[in-house]
Amino acid sequence: MGELQYQKLLSKTQIVLGIVLSFGVFVFMSIILKPITFSPDPNIAQLQACFAAVPIATTFWFACNMFMLVLSDQIKQKKNNSDQ
Repeated sequence: MGELQYQKLLSKTQIVLGIVLSFGVFVFMSIILKPITFSPDPNIAQLQACFAAVPIATTFWFACNMFMLVLSDQIKQKKNNSDQ
């Protein structure tokens, strides 16, 4: 495999897509996790669910960015190989 020239890692659209999807995962998980918290007060239960959803959403964000990086690199390599 040859040396790769400097390339921009992610476009602004991909970055925004990752943030929007991660926010959606955060909201979804904070709703899903609320019934399994240990507080009888609904406000405290929602706060606990939000705290639990943060690491899940950030892990999803990392996974989403890594997927987009690998996919864009594979598309660029396939395009370069078909041009030669």
